[in-house]
Amino acid sequence: MRVFARRGLGAARHAEIAREAGVSVPAVFFYFPNREELVTAVLDEVDRFLMDMAERIHASDRPAPEILLEHARAFAASVDTHPDYARVWLDWSTAIREEIWPKYLDFQERMVAIIAETIRRWQNERGIANDVDIEDDARLMVGSAHMVAQMKFTRVPPEKLDHFLRTLVGAALGDRI
Repeated sequence: MRVFARRGLGAARHAEIAREAGVSVPAVFFYFPNREELVTAVLDEVDRFLMDMAERIHASDRPAPEILLEHARAFAASVDTHPDYARVWLDWSTAIREEIWPKYLDFQERMVAIIAETIRRWQNERGIANDVDIEDDARLMVGSAHMVAQMKFTRVPPEKLDHFLRTLVGAALGDRI
């Protein structure tokens, strides 16, 4: 993950990974026989990490604003605790190449579905009209994750970041919180 975060999806190679891990190049090839399998393993790990976070947080029966804010804060915190994952995710999200783009779109749609379900539950509990496109609201949250990562990497003050996250959740819920 560290090599992919440092070099990018297009430049990380078996030899550098072997060097970083302190193993032989053939050992890396043993586990990842080709570049495609290596990239897939890294992306699968980023996917697992971010989806596990979302699924765990959204499994709660707390009010949607609390869940969405917790998810946004957890993602922001993960940029500090797992910066390599964040860097690879950012690279992946903009790598519009035939071989990995569909995998990112699948990840994104699963994330949108998790967030949309929480928003949908909130609307149903509140008796809010269903004339709002819930998936668009969820996409607002997912798309704003790029800004959150940028804010963390540029060391925006915590109070400014938290204000942004609260504004984001309010916007995603149509200021219905």
